[in-house]
Amino acid sequence: MNNAGSAINVRKRVMLLVLPLPILLLVFFFALQPGPRAAEAAPLLQTLPTVSFPQSQITVLESVGTVNVEVRLNTAVAFNVSVNYATLNGTATGGQDYGIATGVLTFPPNTLTRTIPILIINDTIYEGPTDEFFYLRLFDPISATLGSPSILQIFIRDNDPAPTTTPAATPFVLVDAYEPNNSLGTAFTIAAGAAKSCNATLWPVGDEDYYRFVGKAGSTYQVATSDLTPGLDTFLTVYGVNGEFISENDDAPGLGNRSSLVRFTARQDGFYYARVTNRDPSDPTNKTYCIQVTVVEGPTPTPSQTPVPGQDVCEFNSTLATACVLGVGPGNGFTGMSFVPSLGSARDTDYYKLWMRQGTFYTCDTYVNEYADTNMIFLDANGNDFQPNLGNNDKAFGDYGSRLSILAPYTGWLYIVVGPVVAPPYEESFLHRYDIECLASVFTPTPTPSPTAVFVPPPPGGGGGVLQPTATTTPLVVPTFPPTPTPIDFSFLTPPATPTPPIIQVQPLPTVTPVGGGQQAVTINVTVYYDANFNYLPELNEGVQSLAVALYENATGNLLAFGSTNAAGTVTFASIATTGAVRVSVPFLNYNQVVVGGSATILVRIAPQPLPIGIP
Repeated sequence: MNNAGSAINVRKRVMLLVLPLPILLLVFFFALQPGPRAAEAAPLLQTLPTVSFPQSQITVLESVGTVNVEVRLNTAVAFNVSVNYATLNGTATGGQDYGIATGVLTFPPNTLTRTIPILIINDTIYEGPTDEFFYLRLFDPISATLGSPSILQIFIRDNDPAPTTTPAATPFVLVDAYEPNNSLGTAFTIAAGAAKSCNATLWPVGDEDYYRFVGKAGSTYQVATSDLTPGLDTFLTVYGVNGEFISENDDAPGLGNRSSLVRFTARQDGFYYARVTNRDPSDPTNKTYCIQVTVVEGPTPTPSQTPVPGQDVCEFNSTLATACVLGVGPGNGFTGMSFVPSLGSARDTDYYKLWMRQGTFYTCDTYVNEYADTNMIFLDANGNDFQPNLGNNDKAFGDYGSRLSILAPYTGWLYIVVGPVVAPPYEESFLHRYDIECLASVFTPTPTPSPTAVFVPPPPGGGGGVLQPTATTTPLVVPTFPPTPTPIDFSFLTPPATPTPPIIQVQPLPTVTPVGGGQQAVTINVTVYYDANFNYLPELNEGVQSLAVALYENATGNLLAFGSTNAAGTVTFASIATTGAVRVSVPFLNYNQVVVGGSATILVRIAPQPLPIGIP
């Protein structure tokens, strides 16, 4: 009996343990659920905002003058946001119906809206019952993503009355065979080198005729009107393959000449356009003219000049509007460029433009022959000088080419101006030739090691360390004066009036949030520089050497990589494998930054200050 009872008791204990197991699991499940929390920590980095237009279409009156187009962010952020913008032709033509606009729009911190001013040109030409339109486009945002809509269609409502002149009162009215050709889109096709196209009219009052012809890069063309019936006075305008303005002329050379003539050199293959209007206000009925495009050998010299060969492939490119687009990298520059003046001018100055990305280091070189001596200047996207001015005459003693570098402070066009130090005589200008090339790198090139500053540790008893120049310092290079008398600002040579503690200014480039999870390989460049010349850009001789830089996995605090800056103040961590955000740390400066996804270039600026006279 005792054994049987013991067995029963054992079975009962087992059943008591087995039966409540689901209930125990349920209790444990609820016990492990997190309770309500009073507050959650803010994320380390804000989500990038989106930038867009409020609507995809707007309509404005031709008489509005300037319309301020609104651009919005979807949320306020505590950092600067920028976006590039540019106008594009539709049925309306830039420079004729509206002002061409391009640039960079910046949103200061905690700003939700900005505006872009667009000029609407109020002409006196009747453009028909249908509204003309053009586009305004947003692209390449910085510290933001592109929202929708990013393209705005702007309609222009014409305010000019329809012409009242009718042919009914005239028994015979000549209407030419080239109509309708009243816009770029309906331009009548003629051929360069062909015979004159005659019996063209400018009837009724306000009529304008468009023609197009195929141009070949490097060829020089002459567009001319001729054989005008008395009572006509033509005005000729020539446009490029993208509808951009090239040149215009009212009266060709010659006393009392009412015909027009434009000569130019094509920069690329494609259709070029000619627009003819009438300056004479009298009745144009039955009055005709001819138009012809001819291929010429080169610029027509003034009577005192002997024609010379050698006009380069970019001519005419002596203004910002006609700047020649320059590529980046070996083989993407131009060779055989010259200083042969176009259109009989006394001096040739060449303008180029290069698309640069913020944080990339660019170096442009000219390589001259035995005759040329170049001067190079950098201008910003608006055609203004950088502060301080950026220019170079000679690379080195005996080398008459030019070299100029810049760490791109923005994304957009960089204008490069190249001119002769001394303008050669016209008859010898074709001998003065040069090549131009621009290269890019992701960080500042490493110079020959020559440290310009060292950190002095604090003395016993406390106090902060200072950044002290070494005994051998690199001499200050004064920027070369540009060919035109542009004053150079030397205020950066004056030290601050009052000693202040060192200021550390960080200029990180925006990083991109990864699309999905999983492990990724990132590349991070860190540059620490002592900004001795107050230009807020790292120079070759401003790098701070031997500073420790560490990368940590932000979520776990695990060390991913460790290194120290070279003589240029730069350390590069390539292909670092991580599954999340990376924290970049410069312990000596007590500086930390979190990088989320992709790759990043981080600039750490140390502001200069006067050193103490003595040790207290």
